[in-house]
Amino acid sequence: MTLLKRVIILLPFLIAATLTVLTAGADIAHRPTEHLVGYGFIFASPWGWLIDRVAFLPRFHSYALRAAVGYIFILWIPAALYSASLWLLFLVVAKLRKPG
Repeated sequence: MTLLKRVIILLPFLIAATLTVLTAGADIAHRPTEHLVGYGFIFASPWGWLIDRVAFLPRFHSYALRAAVGYIFILWIPAALYSASLWLLFLVVAKLRKPG
């Protein structure tokens, strides 16, 4: 697998990490996070139906734990699904390109 394919597969995780750091930083600095959270929901929206099916979000008393679970379901699970989809796409294209 070429370096470009690896970077493309890694890109959803880089986006999720960037949004996590920016949102957490804005939350700690008591800045408005509406735009950043909106980007997170745009990032997760294609996978929302699947996450809603498996999400059993319990209510945690700890704010940090509640925020971490939110980041996992809104950013990190969709990042893994995007990466898996891209990997599968590259795999299918490679199989179709090989003769016989």
